[in-house]
Amino acid sequence: MDEEIILGRDATNEVFKRSLAQGDTPAYIRRARRVEAALEQLLDHCRRRRAEWLEMVRLRISILHALAGDWDNVRPFLADEQQINIFRYSLAALVSPLRTPVGPTASARILRHALYELQDSLERFNQHWQEFLASVDLTLINELRDGYNRYYVLEKECAVRSPRVARQGFVPLQPLTHEELASQFPLLPVPQLRD
Repeated sequence: MDEEIILGRDATNEVFKRSLAQGDTPAYIRRARRVEAALEQLLDHCRRRRAEWLEMVRLRISILHALAGDWDNVRPFLADEQQINIFRYSLAALVSPLRTPVGPTASARILRHALYELQDSLERFNQHWQEFLASVDLTLINELRDGYNRYYVLEKECAVRSPRVARQGFVPLQPLTHEELASQFPLLPVPQLRD
C-alpha cells in the first residue's frame, strides 16, 4: 500500500511558493481567479448600467430637494408619515448638485408636480431595471462556477499532493441567480403620495 503524502501548512505554502517562483500559477488558482473576474465583470456591468439609468431619477430627486429646501416640506403631499423616511434614508443619497441653481418654493402646485415627476421616474426606472436584471445572461458565470466546483479540489490536489489539504476550506459555489443580482442591486423605493 502506498503511503499518502500529507503536507502540512508550511509544506503546502512551500509548494505554492515554488510554483509561483517558476512563473506558473497553479491551475486551481487560475480557475478561482477566472470565476472571481467573471463575477466582478458582471457586477461592474450592472453598476455602470444602473448609474446610467439613474441619471433622470437623480435629476428629479435633486430638483425636488432644491424646490422643497427640506424634506419636511414635502410631508403634506405624502400618503403617510412613513413615506418621509423614504426620502431621508433611501433617496437622499441620490441628491446631487444641479447645474442650474433651483431655489426653494412655497408653491404647493410646483412641489406636487415635482413629486409626481419623481414618482414617475422611479417607477420607470424600477420597471426597466427589473427587465434588465431578468435579461442578464448568467450562463457563462454559472459554467465557470460549475467548473470550479468540479475541478478546483482535483487541481489543487495535483499541486499540493494531498487530498486532505486540497479539500480544506473548499466551499462549492452555488449557481448565480437573478434573485441574487436583484438583492445586490435592489429596486428603488417609490414614495406613496396623498390622493
